[in-house]
Amino acid sequence: MRMKPLKRTLPLLLALLLAACASVKPPAPSVPPVQQNAAGDDNASQDDAAKSADAALPKVELTPEIFYGVLAGEIAAQRGAAGSAGLTYLDLARQTRDPRLAQRAAEFCLLSGQLKEAAAALRLWIELDPDSLPAREQLFVTLMRSGDLAESKPLAEELLRREPARAPAIFVQLARLSTRPDGGSARAYQMVSELAAQYPNLPEARFAVLAAAADNGDKAAVDREFDRLAQIAPQWDLPVAWQVDRLRRQDMNQAAAFLQRELARRPQASLELQMAYPRLLVGAKRFVEARAAFEALLKDYPDNPDLLYATGLLAYQMRDLKTASDRLERALAQRHPEPDFVRFTLGQIAEDDHDAARAANWYRQVGPGQQYLPAQSRLALLEAGEGQLDEALGRLGLLGSTDQEKVSVVLLQSQLARDAKQPQRAYELLTQALRRQPRSIELLYERSLVSDMLGNAGNAERDLRLILKDKPGDTQALNALGYTLANRTTRYHEAYGYIDKALKAEPDNPVIQDSMGWVLYKQGKLDAARKYLEKAYHAMPDPEVAAHLGEVLWRQGRRDEAQQLWEKELAAHPDHEVITETMRRLGAKR
Repeated sequence: MRMKPLKRTLPLLLALLLAACASVKPPAPSVPPVQQNAAGDDNASQDDAAKSADAALPKVELTPEIFYGVLAGEIAAQRGAAGSAGLTYLDLARQTRDPRLAQRAAEFCLLSGQLKEAAAALRLWIELDPDSLPAREQLFVTLMRSGDLAESKPLAEELLRREPARAPAIFVQLARLSTRPDGGSARAYQMVSELAAQYPNLPEARFAVLAAAADNGDKAAVDREFDRLAQIAPQWDLPVAWQVDRLRRQDMNQAAAFLQRELARRPQASLELQMAYPRLLVGAKRFVEARAAFEALLKDYPDNPDLLYATGLLAYQMRDLKTASDRLERALAQRHPEPDFVRFTLGQIAEDDHDAARAANWYRQVGPGQQYLPAQSRLALLEAGEGQLDEALGRLGLLGSTDQEKVSVVLLQSQLARDAKQPQRAYELLTQALRRQPRSIELLYERSLVSDMLGNAGNAERDLRLILKDKPGDTQALNALGYTLANRTTRYHEAYGYIDKALKAEPDNPVIQDSMGWVLYKQGKLDAARKYLEKAYHAMPDPEVAAHLGEVLWRQGRRDEAQQLWEKELAAHPDHEVITETMRRLGAKR
């Protein structure tokens, strides 16, 4: 059996619903601003501070060596060699004792992931500018990332002492960085717990403790800290979002259960966090519950475009086309951020509702962008379905801006021509496209299929061999070549070799199993052929496989079984060409 190109249908993309909140996007933590200068400070005092800072810098002569070192570092960074730039700046900072160069070295080393060198640059920066709090904070983060907890703790204590206003940000950093894949989670947990002990009512401190506890497997402590956060920070989403993201990677249902519990005691949670719950249910394929949860939110936020969009997609998933259309139209009216996707989906809904005119109207409203090519393709399919093949092919001929898009367009043109019983026209379209892209495997394969339909086994063989020349192990081409030789020639031994090679690569592929059964039948090995064909039909009850299996059964004298099999398939696929041709050739009754 030849592997047929798939129809270019465009299924409902519920994945987009998940992608909107596969993990809840955590809000930025609330961090009190650093104290600003008093309102009475004037420009003169600022100038004095600037002069004082400049006076603290070393007096370094700009030698050619320093100039070219800085220039080389910047050029290396612009060319993507941040690591090399960082080492260059670190060497210059050691020579000049200039804290600005040490800071630049740290930036490039961190950018390139060279934590050891970054720590060295930051220590030098602190040595040269002892009052720099940014240098200490960056060193703290770097040491935590590299697992140096011993030096991290005193740095954190110093930062908390010198910058009490930045305690929330520091603890959020601890929550992010306390994970230790190298077995140090227990030490990190202890360090974070000791630092947070001085801040029993600071939400960020409680979050840092629960994050470290989670990494250390202390579920009781995690639950305890969430209980505490529900009391002192019921409107802070970040810890809940963090835990949801962590749990969903293990078990979507567990994440949903956790979030449901937290939302019950956080009545003022953000809408984004509330919407995360039904999205988790979608991820767990609990569509009925997800729809009910979204509908409950929609009652409180009736004009929210995201909720209208979500309820519309779920209604479509559950084949409630009227509700789906209504919700998506309302989402469009409320300026949903992806209007063309909504219009395209509305077109699909109209097609499913057998309203081709309404579907075409929606597709025509899709503007340039990601959905334009699919929408125009659907319009072409509708036109071809109405017998307007020339219009459909003409529409498609104007599409495609990239090579791959142009290939997809020609493949669809070929499909439409084949469906209209015009294989010669399909062959000409493909040949014209292959003059522009002579090595396109997809176009060569499609043309080989059309050649086979035209009864030209030689041309089909030529194109399949061109594919195998570039991709000797291409399973699809091996199987197609073997099937073509078995079906259109008497070169059965050669055909068997190609199919056997394909089957060894994909032993469970029912298409190749069908081909193997067919070539064995051609070789007269009826029992072996029937076994492969029965296996293929069980895995893929396709009418063409049924035609092959029925023919083997007929030749074995099991004509009633063959007749029943064909009649069953004809009931689902009336006038199927392969079955009707087989029955006519064998003299079976219809």
